Amino acid sequence: MGFRINTNVAALNAKANSDLNAKALDNSLARLSSGLRINSAADDASGMAIADSLRTQANTLGQAISNGNDALGMLQTADKAMDEQLKILDTIKTKATQAAQDGQSLKTRTMLQADINRLMEELDNIANTTSFNGKQLLSGSFINQEFQIGASSNQSVKASIGATQSSKIGLSRFETGDAVKSSGLVGLTIKNYNGIDDFRFRDVKISYSVGTGLGALAEEINKFADKTGVRATADVRTISGGTIVAGHTGDDFAINDVKIGKVDFKDGDENGSLVAAINAVKDTTGVEASVDQGGRLVLTSREGRGIKIEGEVIGVALARENYGRLSLVKNDGRDILLSGTGLSSTGFGTGQFISQGSVSLRESKGQIGKDMADAMGFGTARKENIVTIALEDYISTMLGTELSTALGTTAVGVWSAITWTAVKGGYSGQLSKMLQDVMGFSSATVFQVTGAIASLGAAYLISAGSGFSAGSGMSQFAKMREGGISVFNNGFNVKDETSGVTTLKGAMAVMDIAETAIANLDQIRADIGSVQNQITATINNITVTQVNVKAAESQIRDVDFASESANYSKANILAQSGAYAMAQANASQQNVLRLLQ
Repeated sequence: MGFRINTNVAALNAKANSDLNAKALDNSLARLSSGLRINSAADDASGMAIADSLRTQANTLGQAISNGNDALGMLQTADKAMDEQLKILDTIKTKATQAAQDGQSLKTRTMLQADINRLMEELDNIANTTSFNGKQLLSGSFINQEFQIGASSNQSVKASIGATQSSKIGLSRFETGDAVKSSGLVGLTIKNYNGIDDFRFRDVKISYSVGTGLGALAEEINKFADKTGVRATADVRTISGGTIVAGHTGDDFAINDVKIGKVDFKDGDENGSLVAAINAVKDTTGVEASVDQGGRLVLTSREGRGIKIEGEVIGVALARENYGRLSLVKNDGRDILLSGTGLSSTGFGTGQFISQGSVSLRESKGQIGKDMADAMGFGTARKENIVTIALEDYISTMLGTELSTALGTTAVGVWSAITWTAVKGGYSGQLSKMLQDVMGFSSATVFQVTGAIASLGAAYLISAGSGFSAGSGMSQFAKMREGGISVFNNGFNVKDETSGVTTLKGAMAVMDIAETAIANLDQIRADIGSVQNQITATINNITVTQVNVKAAESQIRDVDFASESANYSKANILAQSGAYAMAQANASQQNVLRLLQ
């Protein structure tokens, strides 16, 4: 090539290469100093877009992990609070169990109830004050709450915490059937016990023989309580109508086919002769006798079989046949649906009076209405209308002529030996017709003289088919007096009751309700535990996802220092060699001067 001065092509080439090397050196230094392969969009436009998307996803997943941990904190707060509530319920059930035995007096039971009331106040206090960041957790408002735990919208977990106040938990269903007055064979079925299926029990005979009766039916039901959720109790008691009046039983007097024979007894069975005679064979009859505070005779079937009385009893008004009442309880508060054969022998048949209702934990203190009390099994008798006529005041005047005609006598004292059969057969129609105008009774009534008129001075009018003998009012009567006639309506032998553990029945009911409340809280805690496990698994998953996303972003955005340091060394050497080359290119022009010398 020739020698040129105006254009030093070699120097220009050296400069151009030096500029490229300098730029590569600058980029390499930028990457090494920032640790990023992409410092501007020009470094890798598509790579930058992908890396930015991955960075956003990773950051969002990080916040989702924080959200999940916040959710865990809320649920763990609620879980620990309910753990304390469960300890309170355990104590309540323990105290109810302590009260459920007749060794306790009213005073000690009242003290136990006071403790239970305080415990329930604290249970409600926990429910109403437990919060997280000002948000109530156990009051019932924490329903269908969402926690975002994904990188995109609507990727969330929902959680609900049921209300744990005493008014919202422990809802138990109590049902008590009508008083059973006839024997029979029962084939009982609980329908939809789990919401879908029916449960059929084996047939049980309702009678007064050993191994039968409502007690045997209750035992059969309780065998499968863990499956059906229904438990049963049988209360078979025959209570005399009014106090015991001095009298005697006949030679044919028998209970459950066991002959007891003639027994003379005093007012209120003062010398205990009647009770002693009945209890002498209680192991055979299964029936135990006692006298209550009102002077009434109480016959109790210990095994839950029926009580059948035969023979003459003068001075005590007793139901001739009584198979008791069956009470059912279910822990979920739902109605207990029964079907099957022979339901009338359970007290749950068509047309029979069934007491039923549901009670929460809070309602286990305070006052229970008589209807609910009957559903819980406080009562023992079914509703019957009974009329007592004072013979000495009434028969000799208004009814004297009619009775004389029917019975063939005019002297009151002669009627001391009038029997049920004689009166029922000879006089029930006439007496019913007369009383209908006065008392509003239908003609389906019968008339009975229960003992010696001189000592007792009373007769009884009873609804036909009632199964009660004279004066079987059991206990609680509403009394009306009109012209010598007294009307008694036992109204199922129930009244408003003090709830809680102040009575034996109440204590047992509180045990059932507390058990239901424990089951309710356990269910709520189990639901919370499931959500906690779900959130924990989600956090673990998105943590791994976040790591992988960050790794992918790093692969694109971050610099490989080993590779880049090699690039830097190369660019640095090239920069130095380029400067040397440029100097040599400039020096090569000095050769022109030699031509001019």
